[in-house]
Order: sequence, then structure tokens, then C-alpha cells
Amino acid sequence: MRILHLSSLYPPEQVGGAELMVETLARTQAGLGHAVAVACASRQVEAPVHQDGVAVYRMGYGTPFHILDWPQRGRLDRIRYKLAAQWNRHSLVQLSRTVRDFEPDLVNTHSLSELPPAVWPLLRRLGVPVVHTLHDFTSLCTNGAMTRHGQACAGQHLKCRLYAEPHRRCQRAVSAIAAVGADLLARHRAAGFFDAVPADLQRVIWNPIEPGARANRRPRTPGAPVTFGFLGRIEASKGADILFEACRLLPAQGWRLTIAGRAVDGLDRYRALTEGLPVSFLGHAERDAFLDGVDCLVVPPIWPEPFGRTVAEAYGRGVPVIGSAIGGIGEQIGPGPWLVPPGDASALAAAMARIIAEPERLSDGLARAPIIRAGTDPAEVAAAYLDLYAAARAATQSATVPAPLGRPQLSESRL
Repeated sequence: MRILHLSSLYPPEQVGGAELMVETLARTQAGLGHAVAVACASRQVEAPVHQDGVAVYRMGYGTPFHILDWPQRGRLDRIRYKLAAQWNRHSLVQLSRTVRDFEPDLVNTHSLSELPPAVWPLLRRLGVPVVHTLHDFTSLCTNGAMTRHGQACAGQHLKCRLYAEPHRRCQRAVSAIAAVGADLLARHRAAGFFDAVPADLQRVIWNPIEPGARANRRPRTPGAPVTFGFLGRIEASKGADILFEACRLLPAQGWRLTIAGRAVDGLDRYRALTEGLPVSFLGHAERDAFLDGVDCLVVPPIWPEPFGRTVAEAYGRGVPVIGSAIGGIGEQIGPGPWLVPPGDASALAAAMARIIAEPERLSDGLARAPIIRAGTDPAEVAAAYLDLYAAARAATQSATVPAPLGRPQLSESRL
């Protein structure tokens, strides 16, 4: 099969986990013998190159600035960027050229945070079935996270409904949906998205995660403090404030907390929140080595994180997780004492205190680890996508017979 992935970015240019997912999936599919390409936004338009067996088409960008320059831009520039991304003709022209050059059997679109939703109807006009992977809330929310001022949103605000209207109009061109979490899919369906996609072509497929080196965990020393860990961006939406509030409620002895990650606005405020507590900030840390050095990972976001990659990575290293009962975090951990209500510092402190008092319970938190490892195995994920691709192509072919890709159906002037 000839598979084209369309991604906002592609490594080495990267913002979040979506780019890692696309890279792993594309490489795995190429390793299975399929012809695989990726089209993505980039600093400049480049001729296609092969990267780990995948043809990469870097299409440049048509927005006022490149997304990786976002932190250096002010509020007005960011608003201009968001509006331009919705109507980015440059990307439509480049994608049309890519499709005609690569001639895919199917296009798997991913997060459209930097690309216009009009790519969907464009691909339909070009006669190519479209499978869209939901990674985030880009089609529902201006920031893609369903949060505002550090708090989770109960629904769409007016500006987000207006922002989402082009996505709502264009999404009817999608043939099939893969969501990285059931909650993520349900929220889009509740907002009226993807009603035209048959139920059997709406599937939940977790992100593929390549296993790291063999875990190098040392047995716990009896009586040693329990080492909790926090891995990722240090910010309110990720639950950092709630975690530090919970730490104030813990016993004075028997634990410590190690933080790996960065804070966009600096660590001064967080150091003040944890003053006098056994909390250390490491800054950037290598993922596997960090996980091997903690007894329990704490993942307490207040927003409905669609998947929660750090949860799966921890289970893969034999580390139990205490997490928020929301979004993909709750789906992976499952009901029980390892889940706490999002934003509830007292409940989080109680869950942590239970482990401090009885560290032998740590092994109980790994009951679902085999399920998570199987569901994120790259070969299994690739097989699930190939099955969905085949079903989407069959459904499309039974509905209509597309014109050959070698005979373009529209000129660039009509994009």
C-alpha cells in the first residue's frame, strides 16, 4: 500500500508527542514493506528525501512565522498566526503537488494545528481516501487543549466555536477516524464532528511507543523513602500546582519528589511553592534513566489529556502511576486507588500517603502494565492502522470510483 501521512511537523522539527507518533508509525509501516511518505510543514520547501525508509516532503509554511518561533512572538502575532493557519493556501498547493508526485492509495492526516482543515476536502477532490488521527482538540479549541487560564473547560467557548467552524465544514470529507483515546473521540462526537463516518470506521488506537533499553531498576532498600516522580512540562494544566499543594499535606518523612521538565515561565514560583519540602528539580532528564530512578510516577493533569504518553512509558519501565481520572490518563490506569479526581489536592495526597505508609503496594499498580504495553506496541499499532486503512479504502471504493491520480482533477488556481 502507498501511504501518505500529513503532519503539522516531523522530526527533527517537533513540538509534542504527535510528531513522535507519526515518525514511529511511518517507520514501522515502511519496515513492513509499504511505500510510506510524510508531508509536513517546515522552515522551507525542500525536495523529498528518504529518512529511515520514509519519503519526507517538507512543504514550507504559509503562516506569518514558523510554529517553532511561537515562544518569541507576542499576542497579536499569535492571533495572526492562528487565523492564517485556518486559510493557508500555500499548504494546499504544496500538498496537491505532493499527492500528485507520490500518488498515495490513502492519506492519514494527523494534528492540523499548523495546517488548514481544507486539506480534507482537497484530498477528497483528488480522489484519495482520508483517515484522520485525533491527537488533540485542535478542531474544537483555539489552543488545542480545552483549557483556559490553567483550568479545564467544561465545553466550547464562543471564540472556539467560531474558530472550529472551518473544521466543522471540512470534516465531512474524512473517510475514517482513529483517536488516541476514547474520551477524545467522544468529545468530538458530542460536538457534532464525524457523524458522517460509519461507526465501524471510528476506532480508538493508542500511540505506538518504541521500547527503550532494558530497565536498570535497583531493588528498593527496606525503609528507604518512596521516590515519586513528575515528568513533563511544569505548568498548571499539567497539575504541577495541585501536586505541590498535595505535597504540603504529606507526612514529613518517608518520601521525596523528583521533577524532570521545564517551566515556560521559569522555576522561581515553583521553588517557592516547594520550599522546605524534599522536592528536587532536575531540569531536562533522559526519560528512561529518570523513570528507572523513581518508585512511582505522578501524572495529575487537570485537562483531558487525550493519551498520556508518560503513563505508557512508565508502565513500560515497570513504574506504577498515580494519575488524574480524566481523558487518556484515566483510560490507561483504569478505575481504582491509583486514580484521583483532577484538581483534588487532598485526594492526590491521600493516594501518595497510602504508598508512603505501605510501599509494598507499589507492585499492585502494575496490574495493567501488560495491557498498556501490548496496546502501544508499534507492530500492533501499525497492524491496527493498516486494518483501518483497508476498511476505509473498501468503503470509499464501494461508494465511488475516483479518477486516476495521474490525471489531476483541479488546477492550483482553484485550490
